[in-house]
Amino acid sequence: MGMFLLHGYLPALDWVQSWLLAVTGITFLTYGYDKLVAGTGATRVPERALLTLAFAGGTVGALLGMRLFHHKTSKESFLERFWLVVAVQIVVVAGWYIFLRPR
Repeated sequence: MGMFLLHGYLPALDWVQSWLLAVTGITFLTYGYDKLVAGTGATRVPERALLTLAFAGGTVGALLGMRLFHHKTSKESFLERFWLVVAVQIVVVAGWYIFLRPR
């Protein structure tokens, strides 16, 4: 990606966009890894870590991982906490947009 930025193929990203892109990718890969090792006896990724990655901005990666890997889609206790994370993020973004965004 660095080469594309150097050659002007992609616009430069600000730090927020860079963070969201990175954490989304990491979250997606983490959900995939956890699904891969599920049932093998290998060390799993704790649910708290999966939710923390989503909370840190990886919600899109989590949703893609859940959908594409069919991971954590039927565990209601996890889904309740996941959707709580999404709700908190919506409130935070809406609050920023309404009260703090530059005008």
